[in-house]
Amino acid sequence: MESTRCRGKCSLLELLVLAILINEGPMHGYALHKKIQCVTRASWTPSVGTLYRLLNSMAREGLVAKSGEGRRRSYSVTPAGVEYFVRNSTTPLTRKAGVLATMLEALLRAAGEDAFTDDLRERLGALVEVLEKCKELVG
Repeated sequence: MESTRCRGKCSLLELLVLAILINEGPMHGYALHKKIQCVTRASWTPSVGTLYRLLNSMAREGLVAKSGEGRRRSYSVTPAGVEYFVRNSTTPLTRKAGVLATMLEALLRAAGEDAFTDDLRERLGALVEVLEKCKELVG
């Protein structure tokens, strides 16, 4: 079944959920909620209700599969969910990459390396690792 979602803008939350499930494998809803908090350093935490409504909607669309019963449900990405993620993540990644590059360059120029906290250095280190893998693919 081809998803009819995301004809214009995709929800950042649904793309993040798919990205986490692709990277981490099947997860319970609460573990997924905690992972979102970790990824965003708790700066953006959707409510548990919002997350479960989204997961149920994504399951109806065939983007994720639910297994288990009651409170012990686990969610995993489906092949349709992977296809959806690949098809819809490029545009927001392109936009956010440009914003991130501009902001980092300005921070470095305005405040120098002292502005780079240990937390930011850690996150940028992880980003550099991913970018190195991507660099191998593009050139």
